[in-house]
Amino acid sequence: MTVEQAYINYLSKVEENSTNDNIATDKQRFVILFNETQIKFIEALLDRRGDDDIRYIQKFLVPDKKISLKNKNNNRCNFQLPKDYLDLSNSFGIASKGSCTNTQIDLYEIKSENTTEVLQDSYNKPSFEWREAPYLINSDEVSIFTDGFKVTDILLSYYRYPKEIKQINPDNPESLFDESSVIEWDDKATNRIISACAGEFDINEMSPRWQLQKQRVASKN
Repeated sequence: MTVEQAYINYLSKVEENSTNDNIATDKQRFVILFNETQIKFIEALLDRRGDDDIRYIQKFLVPDKKISLKNKNNNRCNFQLPKDYLDLSNSFGIASKGSCTNTQIDLYEIKSENTTEVLQDSYNKPSFEWREAPYLINSDEVSIFTDGFKVTDILLSYYRYPKEIKQINPDNPESLFDESSVIEWDDKATNRIISACAGEFDINEMSPRWQLQKQRVASKN
């Protein structure tokens, strides 16, 4: 589905016969709303990872991206997250200690408030011998805790942000769409995103249509 087709579908949901419905809706507002809603949509699907709907976001999974060490301080090795990082899928590290190099270690995420407890726990603290280390995601970095060894690389599998749709001239509310910024979703998922956009629009504009829907829901309860 092209961006123009998506916009026409959106108009059919928020306006009567694609005429005004007394509520203005220009292309610029559609671009903003679509870009915001597609991120909310992917986040909602990630919250239900066991659901069959996860297949909609398989194209946004970046597998085993190798990320090199950014810096090391105290007992941490820090790695910069990719700019398009949205959520983590899986990761493992490549570590070295003494003459042992290129050793794969398992990584497990911990909460910042539990850091001291984990590092003092003999069963959970980082261990080169047991090939495992805890990590935190903070300040756009992956911080891996170590104990006498160095993590040189990590292989990160993560979900990226979907690409944004754009206008040729973003300063013009009715500028043509930049069709080089394609919609990445299939038509079924795109239609669900458009429906969510229409719902958001109705709520933001306090549309009588949304008020009617609200009354209908209330009457059923």
